[in-house]
Amino acid sequence: MASVTAGLRRIPTWVTGLVPLVAIAALVLVFLVVNPIASLRQVPPVEAIAFERTVFLEDGIELQLRNDGPDPVQIAQVLVNDAYWDFSATDPNLGRLETSDLRIPYPWEEGMPVHIALITSTGVTIEHEIEVAALTPEPDASTLGIYALLGLYIGVIPVAIGLMWFPSLRRADKRWLNFFLALTLGLLVFLLIDTVAEGLELSAATPATLNGLSLFALGSLGAVLGLMALEVKLNDRRHGAQPGSMTFGGLTLAYLIAGGIGLHNMGEGLAVGAALATGETALGTFLILGFALHNTTEGLAIVAPLGRADDQRPSLWHFAALGAIAGVPAILGAWLGGFAYSPAWAALAFGIAAGAIAQVLWQIGRAMSKDKGLTSKLGPAGFIAGFMIMYVTGLFAA
Repeated sequence: MASVTAGLRRIPTWVTGLVPLVAIAALVLVFLVVNPIASLRQVPPVEAIAFERTVFLEDGIELQLRNDGPDPVQIAQVLVNDAYWDFSATDPNLGRLETSDLRIPYPWEEGMPVHIALITSTGVTIEHEIEVAALTPEPDASTLGIYALLGLYIGVIPVAIGLMWFPSLRRADKRWLNFFLALTLGLLVFLLIDTVAEGLELSAATPATLNGLSLFALGSLGAVLGLMALEVKLNDRRHGAQPGSMTFGGLTLAYLIAGGIGLHNMGEGLAVGAALATGETALGTFLILGFALHNTTEGLAIVAPLGRADDQRPSLWHFAALGAIAGVPAILGAWLGGFAYSPAWAALAFGIAAGAIAQVLWQIGRAMSKDKGLTSKLGPAGFIAGFMIMYVTGLFAA
């Protein structure tokens, strides 16, 4: 027995760690080969297709499809507005989770609705409705420039305007500084609620097999853990690698707020880009104007931690960096929404934004607890004012 134990100790650690993995793989393989429950199934296959993206071209319609069910699907026929049409597909036979690009040479009309029905080889009909047909923008230099300008208008410029409140905050006394920090909390709590609501809505629109809710949760938890790791690193560098110290300076907190807001603004850019790409120009216009007004208050949230008169005044380069971090993601979001929109990726992006904003709220709350800012005389008023400002300006983007 002792010799066997000694022999086991001589086996490399990586080999012993690999043995359970091999056993699990063998168990799965045996089950798939034997398939003991195959005889129990006496129901027709469950066929489902998710329409991930619809592209209107000058000479037809292109659909990006995904098998969203447990069984293979074969596309046999296509109807457009109750008429059969020829089609071509990169792969008409879709296995589980497989994707295919289906093209229909249909002469669609601008501004008119289009109803598409896919008929599978088993006779199942899967329908897709487009309320307004509009030519999908091509990712050329001109269109990229237009979307970049829209991102500047809804992200960079409003945030830069909000940063102009810094001189006034610098001159404010401690009571009003606590008021504006509480106002920042109100602004960010509203953003968090809005981001979570958007993320859950996108999760529901994600193909069931991709589990949009898990993607949203993955993004949220990843953002929280990532910012926690960044917090530890920054504090170690600032305090000589003493792990017990977790004090944040105003500038560091401002950068964290800008990062959380930037991720939220990327989601706003996604919404604008997707609306314009699908021909909803009127909706896109309201979103642009609403987000531009909405986001001017975000600059105030960023500079609120910098208002203490005893802190060193940040250089202009820091203000430029803060504005870029908070505003430029709106440009990236507009590009993604206009040219590569997918509910799954959007749900993940909103999850990251929600996690980042939640972590920033935690940091501000800890910073304020020392001065009892939220429970001071002006604290509750500041929090309610911040929430109401976001609510009222958000009505313009509804």
